[in-house]
This record gives sequence, C-alpha cells and structure tokens, in this order.
Amino acid sequence: MPDTASYNTSILVVDDEKPIRTLLSNVLTKIPGCRVDIAEDGQEAIERLRAENFARDLVVTDMQMPRMNGEALILAIRAECPRLPIIVLTAYKDDQRIVRCLEMGTLEYVLKPIKVDKFLQTVQRVLDRAARLADKRDELRVRSEVAGWVEITAPTDFEYVERFQKFTALLGNTPLSDESREDIRMAIDELGQNAVEWGNRFDRQKRIHLAFCLFHDRIVFKIEDEGEGFDFSSLKDPSADPIVHILERMKSGKRAGGYGVYLTRKIMDDVVYNEKGNVVLLTKYFTPRRKNG
Repeated sequence: MPDTASYNTSILVVDDEKPIRTLLSNVLTKIPGCRVDIAEDGQEAIERLRAENFARDLVVTDMQMPRMNGEALILAIRAECPRLPIIVLTAYKDDQRIVRCLEMGTLEYVLKPIKVDKFLQTVQRVLDRAARLADKRDELRVRSEVAGWVEITAPTDFEYVERFQKFTALLGNTPLSDESREDIRMAIDELGQNAVEWGNRFDRQKRIHLAFCLFHDRIVFKIEDEGEGFDFSSLKDPSADPIVHILERMKSGKRAGGYGVYLTRKIMDDVVYNEKGNVVLLTKYFTPRRKNG
C-alpha cells in the first residue's frame, strides 16, 4: 500500500501502452500533492486496489487491455467500491461502448490521442465532483432497453445535468455539425438547470429524468422534473425589453437571467412542453430545417 501521508490526492493509471502510462504519469504528477501509480492491465489494477483497500481518489483506465479489460475492471470496482471515481480512456468513439460505461456509472471519457489540457480539466472536474458529493448517495439509474434510446434518473443536482450533457456530447454516430452539438449543449444546460432550480427547487428527494432518442433524421431529448410545472404559454420574450425583464425578475426575487427557454426555442428545431409544464422535448434534425415564424 503506498505511503500517502505526504499526498493530498492518489491516482492509479491503468493502460497496457507504456508511452500512455508514462505521459499520464508525468502530467498528473505535476498536480501539487498528487501521487500517481501505474498498472499495466485491469488484473494488476484490481489486485493493487484490493491490497490498498481501494484507498485511491481516482482511477484512470484504458478499455482495451489484456487479461482484464477496462469494462471488467470497472465492474469489479463498482462491485467493491462503488464511489471510487473512474475516468475511461479509449480510442473508439462508439455509442454502445459509451452507453455501457454510462450504465456502469462512468460518465467521464477521454478520447485518444489525449489532449493534455482537456485531460487535466477532466481530472480536476472529477476530483472536485467527488469532494462535493462525498456525503451524498449517487443514485443514478440508467435505462437503455431499446437501441438508440437512453434515459437516466438522478437526484436533483446540477452535477447530473453536467454529466448527461457531457455524455451526449460524445455521441459519435450522428451527422451533427459542430454548431448543432453546441446548440444541444446549451439547450441541455439551460433547461436542465431550470429543472433543478425552478422545477424541483433543489429538493434532492425529487428526481430529474434526462433522456435522448436517436432517429434516422433527428435526435430528441427529454428533460423532466417532479415539480409543480408552469404555464409555458405565459412566458414573455425577454429580448423585447431586457431592462423591464430584469427589473420584473428582481422584483419577484428571481436572479437576473430568464433567457433559457427563449434561447432554447431559437437554437433547437422544436421545443414542446407537456400540459403541466414539467416535461420538455427538444428536437435537433441532422439536416437543418427552416423554422416557421
């Protein structure tokens, strides 16, 4: 078991390629107070983790490895230490592989070839998340019973909106343009935060439900909260008079902003709310379409 007394953070890197292990080890050791150890495959990694009683802050693992691959390692870790954060490395941007990792509770992906700055950002985000949620149960549930469809149910926390958004950004087998991907990211961020803040009112006893479904010509997202809903038809265009809009929100005790729904209607091809106002469907076509109105 490593002597971690002089370190704040302990990371295990698992990869069968020596150049990758060396690169990541060199990069991670530049983080102040970070100890980095390596394993050449999943079997060595799980044996080391068990010997240490899983005393790590993070595992970074490749997927394709001899003896025990990344998926088997993740399953073993999840069975014995469910809350240990894991970052997956892969050269394959495969939707089913990503869905499988989602089902196992791993939503952080780093694609090869590795970009050092992006990798370090991901590591820091995962470590920050682990510290923030250390005293909370991660009750993420995943359903993927039909090809092309995935739904997650999670506690009311911006954390899960961020994780869902990151997951959808990895969808590779779609002809979406970079502009469309950015539109989707913004829409999920805006309406996902609305579900947490205004729908469920930050009540972690309630859940948010985030889903997407791939069709031959479009991708459809569903964002649902368990709140009381709202009257979608009563929303005003905040861009018509921004000053009046801000003053009205401040008078009612709301933060400045309120552009989320309006912005989403502009950047997505279709936005449909249910009658109650707690479920919204967002559609993005693979081929741009002219909007009515």
